[in-house]
Amino acid sequence: MTPIEMILIVAACFVAAVLNLAIDSRFRRRLTRFALVTAGIIGSVFYGYGYGWTLGLSIPSVIRALMALCRMFGGINDLASIQAAPIFQLPAALSVFWLGHFLAFYVMASTTITALGERLLRQLRVRMLRRGPLLVIYGINARSVGYGRRMAREKHRSVVFIDQEYNASFENSIKSFGAIIDSGTDALAGNLRFLQKMNMKPGSRRLELAALHTDSLKNLNYARALLDSMTARGITPEQTSLLAAGLGHEAAALQALGEAGYGSVFAFDDYELQARLMFRAHPPCDQIAFDSLGRATEDFHAVILGFGHMGRAVLNHLILSGQFEGSHFRADIFDSAAQNGFLHNHPLTKHYDIVFHSMNSTTDAFYSFLEEQGQQLSMIILCTGSREKNHEIAEDLAAWFPLSQPMPLVLQATRDGWFRMNADRSEAEGTRLEDTLDVDALDAMAMQLNQVYCQERGDTHTAQENWRKCDYFSRQSSRACADFYPAVLRATGKTAEEVLAGAWPPQEDMLENLARTEHLRWCAFHYVAGFSPMPESVWQDRAEQYRKNAASGFRISRDGQNRLQACLIPWEELDALSQRENAVTGGSVDYKQMDRNNVLMLSRILAAQRDAAKDV
Repeated sequence: MTPIEMILIVAACFVAAVLNLAIDSRFRRRLTRFALVTAGIIGSVFYGYGYGWTLGLSIPSVIRALMALCRMFGGINDLASIQAAPIFQLPAALSVFWLGHFLAFYVMASTTITALGERLLRQLRVRMLRRGPLLVIYGINARSVGYGRRMAREKHRSVVFIDQEYNASFENSIKSFGAIIDSGTDALAGNLRFLQKMNMKPGSRRLELAALHTDSLKNLNYARALLDSMTARGITPEQTSLLAAGLGHEAAALQALGEAGYGSVFAFDDYELQARLMFRAHPPCDQIAFDSLGRATEDFHAVILGFGHMGRAVLNHLILSGQFEGSHFRADIFDSAAQNGFLHNHPLTKHYDIVFHSMNSTTDAFYSFLEEQGQQLSMIILCTGSREKNHEIAEDLAAWFPLSQPMPLVLQATRDGWFRMNADRSEAEGTRLEDTLDVDALDAMAMQLNQVYCQERGDTHTAQENWRKCDYFSRQSSRACADFYPAVLRATGKTAEEVLAGAWPPQEDMLENLARTEHLRWCAFHYVAGFSPMPESVWQDRAEQYRKNAASGFRISRDGQNRLQACLIPWEELDALSQRENAVTGGSVDYKQMDRNNVLMLSRILAAQRDAAKDV
């Protein structure tokens, strides 16, 4: 081997190694194809000419040229056999000849490095997956890849993606943060062999499943299959958690309330979670004023443009977060072709001021409404289902409102994220759902709230243990209550730091107004969850059942199976209900005091959340 040949081979291997590490696999494949074609053309020209000149135009010369062309890709050259040809006396021709060999060497090196490197790197990553917390992500799409990247980099999770059919463009992104893709039969089935491969066994190592496939039924089936395998292997609920997209109440059956199930379950509908997160970032309480006693001095009035799945989720969360003592809640919904059967005789329309308008934002009637109500509006939420359409309407609104008149807060919502219009009418950077999918952060305050309740009952378990024992509906209730605490702080004019420093509890008049607000919020949560006020006849029947079987833990005023709740009444009627129930049970229930207690425990919940954050 000549020195120049050695130099070219070493250089080609070095370049191939660098490019395999530095550039996207799609561009690497394109570059390799270019090098292959170019080297083939150069080799054909030079070896065809060289052997044709030295051996003449004959079959042997063609065969020798073809063999030399193939040998190029093995790192061998035949220059000595053909260098007598006149063209090789030209330095420029020699440069092109050696360029062809360099490209051939590069193709050989790149192919070898890719084949061996991918195999070795995958084996190394699989071995690394056998240690530390394991995150299994079912489904490969933009959201799941974004979530996996953040969990790998911020939470230091070992990540494996499970999917059979996916866009190959995600492969390089997944490899960039050290994750692997497993499309094998065992992984797709979530069976015992897959768990063995991942070194999952009874003990302290955690397995977190994020079922983020676009098909919610597949998410449910995979979560069940993996749970069955983990149960068979003896993996305990304390070792597991589930984050599942597209699941609602079906996820309740996956929650561990005994020895089987996922220790923690966070199931979400894209639209519902998007609305929840959006109003956590921009709560209705920020759009109205409160007096010195915690009572709202303004009504809350929102407009929703578009009433498909996103619009319905927005309405639900507006109702959940927009109830304040002293304030009237109103929502006007505009959509010329809405799925408005949702509102036909819907219980929510009986309890809240919800007005549907069969028109869209391009009509004169809509702008006539804005002329009449514009200065009273607290918020406009655009839910057309299209990011582009939302943006277009937002720009139209910014141009229509006079510069001398403050605009209501304008939010643009889709299932993938939301955007907010700034006070100067420019559009703020949006927030993507995958960037906010953090179960620990989303449930942090709700878990501490549940823990305070448990401690009130004398429970000595940890917050995590009590949260695992918490049923699905109770978790939803805790989340709704925790999400509303910023509104409590806003009504008092205090910050969390001031509360933690001792500026709690509030004085009596303020506490009473906050308790009234809490009762309105509690009622809203139950109405949105499908509960209705309990008829008097039903209450009497349940009271009679209690008298017959008082030791069963039977609750007279709540029928969860039929979604009936006797406490869905005005604040002023709660004392009478408490007295009536106590007359039957001989207890001392005080439903007004329960609302006051929810307010009073804010300082304890904030302290518990602060202390938990220190321990992380």
